Amino acid sequence: MAYQPFDLTGKVALITGGNSGIGLGFAEALAQAGADVCIWGTNPDKNAAALEQLQSHGGKAAAQICNVGDQAAVKAAFAE
Repeated sequence: MAYQPFDLTGKVALITGGNSGIGLGFAEALAQAGADVCIWGTNPDKNAAALEQLQSHGGKAAAQICNVGDQAAVKAAFAE
């Protein structure tokens, strides 16, 4: 078992740009620490692939289409 410095069970993490690169790496680390993770990204295909990868860690994961440069889109995503 890998060293786990903290337990995030019962916590929710929102990662913008979480469908690839550093954002996905952070999302995976948080999921492995027990957090329920929601990723925001603008590419539906990348969101779906990242979501599948996150769900493989056993916790809850969700992905939403959201452009954080669009205030109305951010409000709508939070309302969802």
